[in-house]
Amino acid sequence: MVLPDPRPHLSCEIRHRLGTFNLDVAFELSQPWTVLFGPSGSGKSTILRIIAGLAKPKHAKIGVNHDGKAQTVADTTAGVFLPPHKRRVRWAAQRPALFPHMTVRENLQFATARSDADSAQATDLALERFHLTKFAENKPSTLSGGEQQRVSVARAAIAANGRLLLLDEPFTGLDTPLRDDLIADLRAWLALSKTPVLSVTHDIAEAFQLNAEVLKLHEGRIILQGPAADVLAEERSRLLAQLS
Repeated sequence: MVLPDPRPHLSCEIRHRLGTFNLDVAFELSQPWTVLFGPSGSGKSTILRIIAGLAKPKHAKIGVNHDGKAQTVADTTAGVFLPPHKRRVRWAAQRPALFPHMTVRENLQFATARSDADSAQATDLALERFHLTKFAENKPSTLSGGEQQRVSVARAAIAANGRLLLLDEPFTGLDTPLRDDLIADLRAWLALSKTPVLSVTHDIAEAFQLNAEVLKLHEGRIILQGPAADVLAEERSRLLAQLS
């Protein structure tokens, strides 16, 4: 019997200053999906960018654990700050960033080069799982914004293939049915590859639908961590009162 790895898939300490804004967080993650929740300007996207290696803070000590292998991606005290391409972390921004000269299939195939997956098999499976088969030979310019975002999220999920996946408000701007379908498709894919996710949102309904652990931020600090039903109970009650 193989026991699950008891180590968190992400351990993180960050202290950073941007103008008058101070970010000071420390947390460990072990749940399949975790959401950074808070108002604009609370530090959510900055945390993702630092974990991904796209921004360098004054202080950081960040470790990831993938497939039983630990990697220190940042330890500023020891002078360690790995570039993004060397981190066992994958990233998808809020807006789609697809190669315009490539078809949907080719965009997804490009992601397999950054994973351990078989290219043809992984691409065909992703096209099916994310309901993209009918768009396989289309260029991004022929797709709607929602369809492009579906491809972008699918590509990031393929590239992750078990590594930590960072998603910066991936469902923003999508209508509710499309968002719900994409969340269902993504969760099914991630369950197959056992890929942990850290995502950003300020949407209460989204956090509940994801059945995620929540890190609630306020002015650069984590004020609560736990299941969405507990951490966001006050916000949920307030929203329901407004709708009644």
